[in-house]
Amino acid sequence: MVGFSEPNFLCEGHLLYKAMSAVEVNQQREGVCRELAHLGIALSRSLCIPARIVVGYLHELEPMDFHAWFEAYVGGRWYTFDATQAIPRGGRVAVAYGRDAADVAIFNQFGPALYPRAMEVRVEMLDARPRSN
Repeated sequence: MVGFSEPNFLCEGHLLYKAMSAVEVNQQREGVCRELAHLGIALSRSLCIPARIVVGYLHELEPMDFHAWFEAYVGGRWYTFDATQAIPRGGRVAVAYGRDAADVAIFNQFGPALYPRAMEVRVEMLDARPRSN
């Protein structure tokens, strides 16, 4: 799926948000990480493959921002797919899992837009995995 989407779709982090269905993303051949994750989920589910959206942070994402990717359940385990990344890499910090973006919204805004004065998010890789108890 990523091999299909990466050369055929334009992922633009600076695109203004506009709600698009998976069909519209496929037709327009562009979107932000959330839309491309929705397209991957729709393609997976059309093949009867369970899929879910994951949101969080990605190490060395520039500019650092909230990010979305999807996972598909194949052969007894979840596999990560991210159409915005040309080369698969780790360093993901998952914040939420859901059926679609509505399940994993960090906030919902009602009324006039409110903008934070400043925000800084940083993801650092550890040299080794933490020991579990």
